[in-house]
Amino acid sequence: MLKPRSILVIAGTDSSGGAGLSRDIAVATELGFAVKPAVTAVTAQSNEAVRRIELVDADLVKAQIEAAFANNAPAAVKIGMLGDAAVVEAVVDALIGRELPIVLDPVLAASSGAQLLSDKGISAMKKRLLPLVALLTPNLLEAEILEPQSLHDLCRAVLLKGGHGEGDVLRDVLRDGQREIVFTAQKQAFTPRGTGCTLSTTIACGLAGGLALEAAVRQAHHYVQNWINGLQASD
Repeated sequence: MLKPRSILVIAGTDSSGGAGLSRDIAVATELGFAVKPAVTAVTAQSNEAVRRIELVDADLVKAQIEAAFANNAPAAVKIGMLGDAAVVEAVVDALIGRELPIVLDPVLAASSGAQLLSDKGISAMKKRLLPLVALLTPNLLEAEILEPQSLHDLCRAVLLKGGHGEGDVLRDVLRDGQREIVFTAQKQAFTPRGTGCTLSTTIACGLAGGLALEAAVRQAHHYVQNWINGLQASD
């Protein structure tokens, strides 16, 4: 029996089920990939607020990642919530030197405003993690926090998500070296929680399946729009 293709997802849990690892697993499963989860944080969340966060010990995060590569290594990595500098450093130490695509969704704050990565964690992310990733997927606010110029100096490629921008048209901009590719769609009547998780996990699955970066992003852009349309149709 063939073993399913897998991706490694390094992220936190979300007790509401709307985002985090539960959303990542749902997306990857629909796309035909198993998920090897490395839990970085356990959160108590509703759709309205983050009520409590407990970070996983950094050494345990590193051990989870190393164990994921021990048998049937994953074909790509998606990184979400990290929490603090120690976890960022542990993730880097566990991934450095591994030859596979890494997609980073820089979860810096919840939609309710709660900070999900410490200031020292942001500094560690910029210094050590960004140079390792194949693609960074910040929204407009996250890009400002990480400083736009440093993103292009440190990252191989950046997908700037325009969902919070003004106007009726959503513009996601992929900057890959000297290229700039714009993906557009009509803005939806509502934006469900978990869109960032959905997008980045779909891209990671595309890269794991052998797609080039632009093709993986294009597939993910369509997937997210179809997912939102399906949610609206079911209401």
